[in-house]
Amino acid sequence: MNLFFLNMEQAKSTFYIKTFGCQMNVADSERMTALLAEQGMAPAEGPGDANLIILNGCTVREKAVHKAVSALGEFELQRKKQGQAKQRLIGVGGCVGQLDRENLFKRAPYVDFVFGTDAIDQLPEILHRVRHGERHVVYADFDSSMNYSTETKVFGFKAQAFVNIMKGCDKFCTYCIVPFTRGREKSRVIDEVVSDIARLVASGVREVTLLGQNVNSFGKGNQNVRVREPQDLHNIIGKVGPKTGEENFPQLLRAIDSDPRCAALRRIRFTSSHPLDFSEELIDCYASPEKGGVARLSPHLHLPVQTGSDRVLQKMGRHHKIGAYIEQMDRLREISPDVGLSTDLIVGFPTETEEDFEATLALLDRIQFDHIFAFAYSVRPGTRAAKIPDDVSAEIKNRRLNQVLQHQLKIAERRYAARVGRVMELLVEGEAKNQNMVHRAQAEGLSGARVWTGRTGCNRVVNFISRVPRNLAGKFISVKITGSSGLSLQGELVIDSGTLGFQEDFERDEVSA
Repeated sequence: MNLFFLNMEQAKSTFYIKTFGCQMNVADSERMTALLAEQGMAPAEGPGDANLIILNGCTVREKAVHKAVSALGEFELQRKKQGQAKQRLIGVGGCVGQLDRENLFKRAPYVDFVFGTDAIDQLPEILHRVRHGERHVVYADFDSSMNYSTETKVFGFKAQAFVNIMKGCDKFCTYCIVPFTRGREKSRVIDEVVSDIARLVASGVREVTLLGQNVNSFGKGNQNVRVREPQDLHNIIGKVGPKTGEENFPQLLRAIDSDPRCAALRRIRFTSSHPLDFSEELIDCYASPEKGGVARLSPHLHLPVQTGSDRVLQKMGRHHKIGAYIEQMDRLREISPDVGLSTDLIVGFPTETEEDFEATLALLDRIQFDHIFAFAYSVRPGTRAAKIPDDVSAEIKNRRLNQVLQHQLKIAERRYAARVGRVMELLVEGEAKNQNMVHRAQAEGLSGARVWTGRTGCNRVVNFISRVPRNLAGKFISVKITGSSGLSLQGELVIDSGTLGFQEDFERDEVSA
């Protein structure tokens, strides 16, 4: 509950949020935006137009922290140039705020307030205190309760929404700072999540992404009062996940899919997962509905493997085996042949040898990922890996990073090329930044064309040309794939409003107009 009322000056103020990091941070920024809008504030197009600037920072990698600190310096420099030192507030949130807390004021004394990942809903109260003269306000305590209840907030009309289903992580991989910035695992109950999604669907949301540091652990500690199935989760190492009698992630997917209030929902995505808890029962959800699968589950999986070396995995504290990971992916592809696979990789982890690195390249060849997120290892203070001598030079790390990216690019080029000629459904995200395809279309006599971008159910990016005089953002449409690269697909809009929901969207637009 808000503890104050905005005066007229506050009601006219504007804000700008700069976000670094993962989908969890993006969802947090969306929540901040909705909270500030509820207080009468309006989003600014850029930091120069804002009375309030919030940096929502990431600490997973050293580079991300440097970007955040650099952005802070730019904000302050701009504030001084415009003579707005008193009129403009600067705050830091997210994992950077959670981890660094008061230390941020030593590095950036011009920052007015700092708040952590569990203090987002207290943002109105924080601003009230700062606007009334308090300096260097800090809200960074973790919520000590094991209960986790929230309501997703979005700003304006959205066809897509991020839905936090759990927070925290209990894995404590040796290199990872997340357990120290997000706390221990705790999950919302299934009934609350389903009702939350039903409310979003009623407002026009057609795709949800379920968020958690490890969604495969969802439900631990929540009693399965409705006796939902499956009761137990297993993978090749044995029984995993929440205990018998507790809720679990496959139960949640099936509950969303079967709830009549969510009938208009088109896609369910989720991220992120851990191979150790990736269950056979979750793989079963990828089957066709006729074979007992979850109809709305997108055929895409992001499952971080981090390295192809069992020895390095042990050093990382990951505790899963490469052989088991391969078996899981083989079974998934058997059930869902067109599933899109992506993963995270760290190269140059302490003690990684050339043999270890070659094992990572071999894993790429074996799995044939559609996309990877690869990073050179950087020490995160406070983690267990920080105690291991960082014996891989920066030169070797950079060479391995470039090599793994180029290796994957060739794999992706082949996989994307196999889609040329197909008609695929995608959710349009907006106009493409690169409009080069328009010039080619105009050269071929197609005037009035625009380039849009969207994603397929298997999470492939498609840039396509359309001459339809409509805003296609947020629409499900059909696109014929006409070209490919190692990063995306190219296509043309299929003018067939009777397929893949285009007619439904068109009619809804006509009624609302």
